[in-house]
Amino acid sequence: MIELADMERILAEQPFARWWGVEALSVGGGRAAVRLPFRAELTRPGGVLHGPSYEMVADVAMWFAVMSAVGEEQMALTVEMKTSFLRGATTDITSEGVVLKAGRRLVFGIAETRDTDGRLVAHSTLTYTRG
Repeated sequence: MIELADMERILAEQPFARWWGVEALSVGGGRAAVRLPFRAELTRPGGVLHGPSYEMVADVAMWFAVMSAVGEEQMALTVEMKTSFLRGATTDITSEGVVLKAGRRLVFGIAETRDTDGRLVAHSTLTYTRG
């Protein structure tokens, strides 16, 4: 399927990924992990990361988890995403996406997002359509 070098290449090609500064950590076997470095411009009042930061990192992790399960399909798209925000993060965050079921048209999964102390800060369920 795809390897870490593929993941890094795809991220480098995506303007949104370069702007956010998202980094590839691991990929394989229906799983993928990415990191979002903490930046002051991504915070809301109170100094915690703004909600879209958690969702972006979960969505990207799941995108690569899908590709690790079904092959490189850059046009795999999010159909549905539900995120539960569990606590504010004031550090880098990492998210691991996990494919629960890959069908012919839809892929279902979850993503857990954690701060640098390993505390769960958000939990997302995602459905993707294959490209």
